Amino acid sequence: MNTLYFFKLFTLLFLVTFCSTNSCCFSQITDYPTTSVTTHLNKKDDKYRMLFTVNNVLQKDKNNKDALFTRGKLKCDMGAYKSAQSDFTKALHLDHKKKIDIFYHRGISYYLEKDFLNAIADFDSVIHLQPKHIDALWRKAQCYYYIGANALTIDALDEITVANPESPITWHDMGTLYYKNHNFNKAKDCFTKALILAPHMSVCYNHRGIVYEAMKNYSMAFDDFNRAIFYDSTYADAYNNRGLIYLNYEDYQQAEQDFTSSIEHDQFEPKEALNNRAVTRYILGDYDGSMTDINRLLDHYPYFAKAYITRGNIKERKHDDNGACSDWNKAAELGDLQGEEYTQKTCQ
Repeated sequence: MNTLYFFKLFTLLFLVTFCSTNSCCFSQITDYPTTSVTTHLNKKDDKYRMLFTVNNVLQKDKNNKDALFTRGKLKCDMGAYKSAQSDFTKALHLDHKKKIDIFYHRGISYYLEKDFLNAIADFDSVIHLQPKHIDALWRKAQCYYYIGANALTIDALDEITVANPESPITWHDMGTLYYKNHNFNKAKDCFTKALILAPHMSVCYNHRGIVYEAMKNYSMAFDDFNRAIFYDSTYADAYNNRGLIYLNYEDYQQAEQDFTSSIEHDQFEPKEALNNRAVTRYILGDYDGSMTDINRLLDHYPYFAKAYITRGNIKERKHDDNGACSDWNKAAELGDLQGEEYTQKTCQ
């Protein structure tokens, strides 16, 4: 049910993972980092000027270790990752004293080109030399996450909790991964630990609420969604999640209000909230409003199978049987089993 939502306070760390109550936890790490590895250079011209200077040094002394390391960082910052890796490797072979920094920056270059296995190897080299190197531990966890190694991601995050036990984002990320692996009790405990460290962390209340809902503890889920909204009154996902609780308990007016709030506060077109409001309006007998929502949804997400199920139901209620069958069949074509079932039972 979640739309893209950035947890801005922590985008330079591991970055946040998000969950959906009706599906698997959708892990979302934001785009690959674009943070400059040469932050002392603030202008593009400065980078090229320094690169020119370093190249002149290396023309006179091709084994200048500091110049190789500096040029590697500059090349990495410019996106020339393979060439940067060559410079980093030469600096290491020349026994540069800053081995930790070189391994880390070479690992970043691999990470940026999505060569996660080589990145992990370099971050491991950093950790071997400096076991509590938090940045390397974070990047290693990210790499494991990207290759789908959830258990290893949890292990890496666990190392961070040992090195930096007061980091709420670490506990949050562990919670989302435990949720994805259907270990709801551990997920709940991790989110609770994060909230002890950061009591106003609205995203954590929302995700713990999702865990409670998965455990069928709806009262605790409802309370957490309320808290998420209390600490962030524009939190679209929390409104949608609370709306589903209202919908489940047949409080349709409140459900519609929450889905509307979710739609209003989301910067994108929130497909789940639009679909949920369409369903709610359908139940309330507002077929025109329901149809407006679902058509708006399909205008933006033409391959969202669930929406065709909803629109088919609306059309059936409005006695448009051919239109209903057409939509259900479209849902079936998109892989929705419910659409296939409806088509077989109703449209033969």
